[in-house]
Amino acid sequence: MTIRVLILAAAALAMPLAAAPALAQPGSANQPIVVHMKRGTDRIRLTGVLRQGRDCCAYAIGARAGQTLNWTLTGPATRQTITDPSGSTNGPGIPQSIPLSADGTYIFTVRPNLMADGAFGHYVLTITIAPLKR
Repeated sequence: MTIRVLILAAAALAMPLAAAPALAQPGSANQPIVVHMKRGTDRIRLTGVLRQGRDCCAYAIGARAGQTLNWTLTGPATRQTITDPSGSTNGPGIPQSIPLSADGTYIFTVRPNLMADGAFGHYVLTITIAPLKR
């Protein structure tokens, strides 16, 4: 074998390894960030950065049927979606107060609004999920 063939073979083997971390990037749709609210609180403040060419930012939030998820976001122009435990997705264009109909993990996703100016940069997302009344 020539040196050129060995280099090409090594490069071909390394390419899937180099691509693997990009597919498993924390915060991507394939690997959402798990949100844990402190005991005794019903609100969490999350910060992130939207960058061109980066799949970000998805959050996994555990909730129960009957609760309501309220959210606010400051920062760049964004689009939000929410996926319920059954896999049904709503958005973009979801209301800021969302009644939750099932127990389980909801995926709340923030993406840049590519149809608007100022779609990239730092954001602050506040999520509130009040406990169920007993």
